[in-house]
Amino acid sequence: MSLAYHRAVIRRLGVRLSVALAVLLAGVLHVGAEPTALPDVTLQTLDGKGSVTLDEFRGRTVLLTFWASWCGPCRIELPELQALYSELAGEGFVLLTVNVDTFPEVGVRFLDQIGVALPVYRMHQRDLVALGINALPTNIVLDHDGLAVQVYRGYSPAVPEYIRRLVQETGDSDREPSD
Repeated sequence: MSLAYHRAVIRRLGVRLSVALAVLLAGVLHVGAEPTALPDVTLQTLDGKGSVTLDEFRGRTVLLTFWASWCGPCRIELPELQALYSELAGEGFVLLTVNVDTFPEVGVRFLDQIGVALPVYRMHQRDLVALGINALPTNIVLDHDGLAVQVYRGYSPAVPEYIRRLVQETGDSDREPSD
């Protein structure tokens, strides 16, 4: 058997082991009894020509998710989040994905490979550190006031259902974003 074949088998095995380990180790970490304010951060578009701030999305439920092309669990989670985004976007739900690959084009190729089309941003390393992003994927749920109400480190199948319930409970479709 060829070296390329062995590499492919090892790569697939590595992805499966990463996913299995992430599922076993993933836990839901509550932010705390009180919602937590995040540092003021700016998300830049992949091409570097545009940017948004989290304040622009006040009045809506926001899921801020951090991922990389080399993250096995991200390969599972991103399609799930795309389906959730498609389902809830008309109800005021906002999904902001942040790619942490060294080179943005690597993240773009990864999304093309897995067939996912989501809004993707980048963030300065200092902002990633300020937010405490030390595991992938990491999901931070922001309420209408822009406060972090839930943090998921590692893959958790509970994320879509939590978001769905939160959007339904808060009536996002009835609320206009505040300025």
